Amino acid sequence: MKRIRGQLTYANVMSSIAVFLVLGGAGAYAARKIGSNELKANSVGTTKIKANAVTTRKIKKGAVTTIKLRDGAVKGEKLGDGAVKGEKLADGSVTTPKIANGAVTGAKIESASTPFSRIVHEARGSSTQTLSNGALTVYPLASNSYMQEAGRDDAYVGTLQVTIPETCTGTRHVTAAILVDPPNPSSATAGEFAASREFEDAGTGALSARIEIGPGLRFQPAVATLHTLFLVAEASCGGGGGITASFGGIDVIGTK
Repeated sequence: MKRIRGQLTYANVMSSIAVFLVLGGAGAYAARKIGSNELKANSVGTTKIKANAVTTRKIKKGAVTTIKLRDGAVKGEKLGDGAVKGEKLADGSVTTPKIANGAVTGAKIESASTPFSRIVHEARGSSTQTLSNGALTVYPLASNSYMQEAGRDDAYVGTLQVTIPETCTGTRHVTAAILVDPPNPSSATAGEFAASREFEDAGTGALSARIEIGPGLRFQPAVATLHTLFLVAEASCGGGGGITASFGGIDVIGTK
């Protein structure tokens, strides 16, 4: 101890205290800097952040704003069921181009609140067909077969465009009808018509008219059922003849 005391001088003691203060103060200052908001902007780069270090609870509420998300950054697989709540979506943000074709399926629609009624099948024809006097003529339609789904009511509406020439005189009459699965469409009776409409004219000269037919109804089947549709017409004139049809069609309207 005597030897140590002999080597202690005022200068030695003061220099040791100074070193202690410098080192201690620098550490405290550094610790204060790291824990404060005084870090230099952009001083913490991505290489300084440990993998998985930024967890959900470390992100300030509202910190990730729209401008921070790169276009196309949020992929479909990142949207878990119920992950993005409705209140988190800006009004008008989910537009038609953002929804993939076939993405909104029947399972995602509450059927009880959104029953549908829409055209499920179309049969059309555009050939010119002379309508027989006093006998049914089948007007040819393309795609006249379709499948009625189980549990769906189907209604039928149709149209037939007819032309009555000057050669048809007196009372001019046309009956147009829709048939569904008839045994023989050209000899069907009125009781087999799914829907029908009559047109009558007592004028003179040429005339063009569109006859609107229906609706007729086919109740929902227990299992899916294939149907064949026919558009038929019967024409008559007080004198002469020559009534023709130039366009016809049947729409199937499904309700479920």
